[in-house]
Amino acid sequence: MDFKDYYKVLGVERAASADAIKAAYRKLARKYHPDLNPGDKKAEERFKGINEAYDVLGDPAKRKKYDELGSNWEQIIRDQEFARQHAGPGVGDFGGAAAGAEDFSDFFQAFFGGHPFGRGGAGAAPRRSQAGEDTEHEFPLTLEELVAGGKRSVRLSGGEPCGTCGGSGRVSAGPSNQGRRRTVSTVCPTCRGEGQVARSQTIEVTIPKGLKDGSRIRLAGLGGRGVQGGKPGDLYLRVRVLPHRVFRVDGYDLHAELPVWDDEAALGAEIAVPTLSGSVVVRVPPQTQAGRRLRLKGKGLPKTSGDGAGDLYWDIVIMGPSDLTPKERDLYEALRRLRMERGGRDSIRGGFVP
Repeated sequence: MDFKDYYKVLGVERAASADAIKAAYRKLARKYHPDLNPGDKKAEERFKGINEAYDVLGDPAKRKKYDELGSNWEQIIRDQEFARQHAGPGVGDFGGAAAGAEDFSDFFQAFFGGHPFGRGGAGAAPRRSQAGEDTEHEFPLTLEELVAGGKRSVRLSGGEPCGTCGGSGRVSAGPSNQGRRRTVSTVCPTCRGEGQVARSQTIEVTIPKGLKDGSRIRLAGLGGRGVQGGKPGDLYLRVRVLPHRVFRVDGYDLHAELPVWDDEAALGAEIAVPTLSGSVVVRVPPQTQAGRRLRLKGKGLPKTSGDGAGDLYWDIVIMGPSDLTPKERDLYEALRRLRMERGGRDSIRGGFVP
């Protein structure tokens, strides 16, 4: 069975902190996201592997089990739990003698792999139904998708118990030569020992208003498959807001820098600026200083239950010309002389004046 090195997938050391793992995941997820690499199958497969790795390493409990047991830790835990449930009196008794670890392993393999006393055979202990596990996956969304809501098609890739081996990863190869009550098992040819086979499906997810980074969308019954008719688990999509070229997110509020020319800051101006719902005009007051903040109420992200929306804040950044024409230079020289004559220019700089 191939070992999946999730640390190598994310490009981090085994001792990496949770924050370092999250940062590495977000960087790679942005790089290989299918929306940014349309039609690139290699990028799509890499994106799946990145999500699979973070699903484990991003969860402290899962990461601990992975470090202890390897990438097949979930199957090992299921095997251990099954063995615990069925290790009652007489289970290890083959031919009247107490069985050792090797004999119990033979029994366990036989129960899954077709031993005469295994699944469906006489004397087999009935398998109890078991509910499937809840699962969680990253759900990257743009700010525009958060505002617009609506529906989005999502392709889910995962695994389900192998029908050939029943999820054990091994199948019976027939009786051994060491005793008529023992069998020899081999790696399952269908799942290659993984215990699961891949399955994928495309579903349509409704994006409700009021989501933000870290929110979860619950998809009932789309988690892990139940055992022996057990109820399937739920799938949770955890929202990760993709970086925007203009806006920075703070809860339901948005922040951005608004560059204005020096003359616009001095004299005032009306400037068209983008929002997530279209362009609007903002008024820059006369004598505006760098760092001043303009607020557009209700132009942030929508809140839950129709409870309005956050605000959009523009921080003023004053620009000067970098390619003065001769006439502009003459005007700036004249402006300098006027300010020198008026005096008090250096006092504005305060402690910056030597």
